[in-house]
Amino acid sequence: MGWFDKIQRMTVVLFCICFNTHAAQKVHIYLDDQLDFELFSDSNSTPENIAGATNKLVFSSLGDSTKVVFAKASLNRTIKLMESVNYPACTVNKISTSHRKSKFLFSLPVNFYWSHKLYTYNNNIANMAATLNPRGEIKSLPDLFKEFRNKVIVIADNFSYGDFLDAQLKQVDRHNLVVRGGSDHYETVHRMFILGRVDFLLSYPAEFHRYSNNQVLPVKSYHIAGAPKVVIGHIMCNDNAQSKKFIDKVNDVLMDLYLSQEFVEAHTDFLPASEHNALDAYIKSYYQTTVIKSNS
Repeated sequence: MGWFDKIQRMTVVLFCICFNTHAAQKVHIYLDDQLDFELFSDSNSTPENIAGATNKLVFSSLGDSTKVVFAKASLNRTIKLMESVNYPACTVNKISTSHRKSKFLFSLPVNFYWSHKLYTYNNNIANMAATLNPRGEIKSLPDLFKEFRNKVIVIADNFSYGDFLDAQLKQVDRHNLVVRGGSDHYETVHRMFILGRVDFLLSYPAEFHRYSNNQVLPVKSYHIAGAPKVVIGHIMCNDNAQSKKFIDKVNDVLMDLYLSQEFVEAHTDFLPASEHNALDAYIKSYYQTTVIKSNS
């Protein structure tokens, strides 16, 4: 091999190394919600819910030094990728559960939602009394389906409702569960309930309000006894050095955003006015008692 060929070959090798190093710096954010994909891919798009508004605020604050690529993928596909690839791969709006924390990295809280409520149609209300405690809360999901043995609840595949509700759902008989996966599974479960194809739905009040398109439906909602008051969403990434650097940058952004008016409004813009002060107070309290304490 001549000297020119050697130099040419070395140039190609160095180019490949540089190209791969540059490509590896990109953080891939996988999204299973079409609306999220459109929102984060278009800088001029407008958020339609708390999750969209808060995450867009974070991504727009990261700066040009962080290269983020958004891709559409089902949640099952996303989890498989995050378990196998060596580049930084993440997803959004994930609850930090014990199982997930054993495998993945989590950012500081990105959004705060009033906890899931159980929704059902009015024709079931007459039989609900036996399932309620003195405060009018559902005693537990397993107890609910002892009373409604032939009714079904729709849930999303590979979706976590938090450690507390996940544990209860595991105790519900399979014939009472309708599990939906694939892309846009979150929209699918809401659509199935709103069309009356299932009897029960677990949903955040803000999200139910969104997917029902502000319709007044013949439904009633119930708190579940012992469930957390607020559910917190995070950015979740695979566990490698580059993902750790990305999470650190996200956390720096969040520490600057917490208590800012725009962060609070990213929540309250999608809530009834009667709930604004309560959520604002909760965020401030969480920041002071949990975030500051854990970083001190």
